[in-house]
Amino acid sequence: MNLHTKKLRLKLSEYYIYNGLALEALLREPYVDFTSPKACSLDLKLDLSRGSDHSAEDIIISSDAEAHIRAFVRHIRQKVPMLQKAYIGSTSDTAIRTHLPSQQFDTLVAQICQSIPDIELRFPSRPIRMDSSLSAIRRLVNDNREGGSIESMVQLVRHNALTLQHLDLNLLEGDAITGLIQNADGSYVQYPDLHTLRFRTTRDRDLSRQPVFPGAVPFPCLRNLNFIFTSPIGDDTPFRGNSATLGSLGLYLTQNMIAMLRRNKVFTPTSHPRLQYVRLEWTTNPAEHRSASEFEYMKFGLSIGPNALVRQFCMTLLHPGLGSVLTAIGKHKCIQVLELAHTSMHIMDIIALLKALPLLSHLHSKALLTDPLPNDIPEHEIPAYMIANYSPMGRWFRCWRISNSPNFNYQIIVRWALLLALICPNLDYVAVLAEYRELFMAHMQKMIASSGYRQHVTRLRRLLFGGWSDHIPSVEIAQAKMEATTAAVAN
Repeated sequence: MNLHTKKLRLKLSEYYIYNGLALEALLREPYVDFTSPKACSLDLKLDLSRGSDHSAEDIIISSDAEAHIRAFVRHIRQKVPMLQKAYIGSTSDTAIRTHLPSQQFDTLVAQICQSIPDIELRFPSRPIRMDSSLSAIRRLVNDNREGGSIESMVQLVRHNALTLQHLDLNLLEGDAITGLIQNADGSYVQYPDLHTLRFRTTRDRDLSRQPVFPGAVPFPCLRNLNFIFTSPIGDDTPFRGNSATLGSLGLYLTQNMIAMLRRNKVFTPTSHPRLQYVRLEWTTNPAEHRSASEFEYMKFGLSIGPNALVRQFCMTLLHPGLGSVLTAIGKHKCIQVLELAHTSMHIMDIIALLKALPLLSHLHSKALLTDPLPNDIPEHEIPAYMIANYSPMGRWFRCWRISNSPNFNYQIIVRWALLLALICPNLDYVAVLAEYRELFMAHMQKMIASSGYRQHVTRLRRLLFGGWSDHIPSVEIAQAKMEATTAAVAN
């Protein structure tokens, strides 16, 4: 018995479940006495291993498979009586083939998900035909990309429209979205409690060919809206009725998307007062002038909610010229986290950003490997020059995350990091690729010992080069400390 386990993790073969072998194993030592009365989550990973001498084609399903499935699920429910969340996925997507058992698989998923309010399915290339009678679902995630299975998922979503709070779907089939928004009689479906909506589609969809729903207000309480690639809806339906509640927005921009949003006046100077996080992505058309089209996308993105307290901004900006970016971004003085992962910046660009964004705490960018500092100043005098001309600044600046490829110039990045640390009193963390962390630290120690830097050794040794996967200071800044400053800057 384990009274403290919060999640039960199982990695099992479907073959063993369908033929009763999985339950037999759970009824033997050391599992027979396992009970977790406080666990509320099940993480079930399925594979098709039967042994080294058998392939998936050799699997023979027992004629009593459904009885074995029900007995297996009944046993899990007895051992974990408080189950509220089910994550079901495959151990390897490459093993999925059309010859795999489908009826038994559908039964297994349906049995596990019965009376579970939080369901997450991760089988990207395997059809899942859901039992549409499952009810009282609050969270549903389906990463399925296989055609022929979306109809049952749409029925399930619509059946749970009144209780759903979080919905995350792959929508690769054109008619799927219509089933989510519109009933067979033409009336519209409403999801009154849905606060998080995420649609994943394909990159090359033409927005002008997507269905529209005049007058529909299906998502009146959305707080988080995220489109992975093109929106599956051709008009402003997802934005209707939720401008007062929307706090997080992810958009994939195209020329048609921008035109639609402008045509419907989705974003106005007074709309979306609670919007705090904006993520924008786009792919420039080869026929377009890249810098011009990117500037248009960026300019539109920064026009979203100019009076909202946007604190996190993420853009796939590629062109290196940042003057126009700084001019536009200066309107958003409340930004604390800025994601420009594809944008190359040198130290003076970062200084200009810190001037434009006084509350900036976290920056993610590439390092532009050109040196903009005066070449008539000896190297050992550069630290004193930077302190005299730029310190102090970036009071809230704490973390710079660098997304360069491994062949970048370590020495110049270490130099910039040290100089930024001298003028930004709270910069303590620079995130680089984890495998190069020790090399960066060695360069830093060597530079700190050199003339011009060694007198600042106490301050500079606070600086840490860490990996992306290491602990990076939280992007959340204490509300108690930030509220007054944010309000003052906003005004």
